[in-house]
Amino acid sequence: MLICRIMGINPQDLSALGFAALINILILVFFCKSLIKTLSYIQPGNKALSASTIWFILVPGINLIVNFIVVFGMSKSIAKELESRDFEAIKRPTFDYGILYAILSLGPLVALFPIPEEYTVAVAVISFSQIFFFVQYWMKVNWYKAVLQNDDESAASNNEE
Repeated sequence: MLICRIMGINPQDLSALGFAALINILILVFFCKSLIKTLSYIQPGNKALSASTIWFILVPGINLIVNFIVVFGMSKSIAKELESRDFEAIKRPTFDYGILYAILSLGPLVALFPIPEEYTVAVAVISFSQIFFFVQYWMKVNWYKAVLQNDDESAASNNEE
């Protein structure tokens, strides 16, 4: 409370910000777990990314760079795995949505520079559009996870017969 008074921050605003930060962290944890689960269906020789790298998405600031590493690594890993399983060749699965998300996640950096007032709405819309591409990227990765999982399950059931 003393810090709030010194900094001139309303405690209700601080608690709302804390709640939003907590929700953001939870979403990112589930996102990381989903990416790691997808990697678990990829053979070690086809992985272009380690699971430990994915957890760096949770580190503020560093995540701006790690997002790009993860997008490139997941795309390459999935492509190599699909190729090794004789699926139709897909050059860069998950890449389009992922790279758009990674680029748009740099939006908050724009706040470091003076922006003419007439552009603030456009910058805000572009920055918030990262949410759309984040969800699309996550859905696409999960789709490929399901494809790999189903292929593993069908291969296992064929081996039992």
